[in-house]
Amino acid sequence: LGHYGNAASLRSIARTAGVAEGSVPLFTERCFTAIESLQEIFVRKLTREEKEVEKCWIDERLGFRGTWREGWVMYDGTIVPLFRKPGLNGDAYFTRKSNYGLNLQIGNVPSTLRIVDYAHGLTGSAHDANAFQYTAASVHADWFFEGEEFAWGDSAYGVTPRMISVHKKPASQIYENLKFDTALSRLRVESEHCLGSLKGRFQCLKGLRVGIDSKEQHYQATRWMTVPVILHNMILDVEG
Repeated sequence: LGHYGNAASLRSIARTAGVAEGSVPLFTERCFTAIESLQEIFVRKLTREEKEVEKCWIDERLGFRGTWREGWVMYDGTIVPLFRKPGLNGDAYFTRKSNYGLNLQIGNVPSTLRIVDYAHGLTGSAHDANAFQYTAASVHADWFFEGEEFAWGDSAYGVTPRMISVHKKPASQIYENLKFDTALSRLRVESEHCLGSLKGRFQCLKGLRVGIDSKEQHYQATRWMTVPVILHNMILDVEG
């Protein structure tokens, strides 16, 4: 999980660990299964008390109290690059950054960077707005949110009663909207910090060395995104 590129080869990891090359994927599979069993414990919806902590953080950052404090979670998408073009429907994985990858949606709270929701499985060609439709905040909005609660997003996301995003051009050039977007950017930077922390610690997300030539291999590739998300929250609980 901590390697990408040529450093993620079986031979290199086996040499470091002092085991046979065939043992590396076997040990990895057993560890993945164990970590995935902890998902419901570490990746969960916040309690009302925990939400109130985040809302107070929003109040303090904005400098006033109001309806905006109800935006206690923020979403952003990132591309997990693949080391080669998939053999199954490869063109669908081609991204706007001219590489091949998978789309990963992350919903995190700002004060601790804890991940409370995520979605993956769509290919790199999928737009963030489409990928967001598979998150709990979209599919189960009435369960995930209460009252007037909503999420923050960037300009890639559409505006709904449960999602407030920055303005697109030409609306973003209006003075009032510009002031709003500037204030929102000071909040949403925590979303970038969360993705930076996730990819910095688990560098397999910078370049995933998993070949995708079948539906089963596509599923296996998504597990390499699930496990870092769970471990990210585990580390927050253990280390703070």
